[in-house]
Amino acid sequence: MEKYDIIVVGAGPAGLSFAEHIEDKSVLVIDRKKELGVPIKSSAATFADTLIDFELKDAVCHSSRGFRVILDNGYIKEFLYEKPVLYTLDFTKMIRILKKRMQKNCDILHPASVERISMDNGSIKSIETNENNFKADLFIDASGESRVLLKHLNSSYYRKQWLIHGLEYEVSKIDLNSTYFDFFFGNNLIPEGYCWVFPTGNTSARIGLGKLIPGRGGLRKIKLKDALQKFISSNVITAENFDNNNILEYHGGIMTYNKPLKNAYFKNCFVIGDAASQSSCLLGEGIRHSLRSGRELAIALNSFDLDFAKIYFQRYIDNNTKFFEYFPLFLQYFKIAPNWAILTLVKALSDYDNTNMLRLLRSEFKSSDFMKLLYTFPRNMI
Repeated sequence: MEKYDIIVVGAGPAGLSFAEHIEDKSVLVIDRKKELGVPIKSSAATFADTLIDFELKDAVCHSSRGFRVILDNGYIKEFLYEKPVLYTLDFTKMIRILKKRMQKNCDILHPASVERISMDNGSIKSIETNENNFKADLFIDASGESRVLLKHLNSSYYRKQWLIHGLEYEVSKIDLNSTYFDFFFGNNLIPEGYCWVFPTGNTSARIGLGKLIPGRGGLRKIKLKDALQKFISSNVITAENFDNNNILEYHGGIMTYNKPLKNAYFKNCFVIGDAASQSSCLLGEGIRHSLRSGRELAIALNSFDLDFAKIYFQRYIDNNTKFFEYFPLFLQYFKIAPNWAILTLVKALSDYDNTNMLRLLRSEFKSSDFMKLLYTFPRNMI
């Protein structure tokens, strides 16, 4: 049985970010995929500060100076900035960059599935893969929505009905306005969700949709693939723009609906990234949160003893996601509201100025935002 100081399960953005930044520890990263970053389950869109913080400029596909909010009744609101604020990344290339960096400090094993976990009084003692048995003092669950370790530590945090789903095409040879990231709303396009077009170049884009109601719940049961095809052929995006294009890729993804974990650690195990609900369940943005959660845990363990590291990291999780508690309110609204009410809400949000709208897009809600919504909602009745 091999022994490490720390074992990380999951070689996504969170796990690799942790492995890159941890110091003076023997670390093993385990992942079940043969090729890391494949299959893709992310639109890989993020903000400018992510590129700077984590030196990911080499993974950029396209940069954009703004975004648009588009409703299915023809309403369009543009938000344009002096410098690029949104980026699409080559997700697989980003993972390769992170992997190359972490291999200077840590070992990595893939493909290797965790087949058995040995527990003792609430602590993980060892894990067994198809390759070997591994023992460690500390374990990190960075396995995303699978929550490989977490579901053994606290099964109440692992509920399939808390997962929400999305699908996406990546297409080329299309005619589009690559200046903007576009967000589309309305039940005529996607009931209980929203659609997007994220440019990856001047004639290519990722076109997808997300259903914001978890599981099979909701009042309007739909097949996501049918809804995506309907969106592509809708009047909002003219069908001729997609004639004779090449579909490069078709992929789906899931993310967690519920609020972040009350505890981000369980005795000798920490939880980071999507496994700790470190993504916006409203718009799905998770790369920034995953990278930062991995780095912050590494900083905590580099700087403090284990007990204080737990306090530091939990405080980070609480501060980083304090705005997330509002999201279920929006999602329940999408579940029960008629189309005119959803369009009214989105139009009211679009009344924000450029600075505040970018803050909202980053999921940084404040209580004052809800007061403003109550004020602007009536005059945005559609």
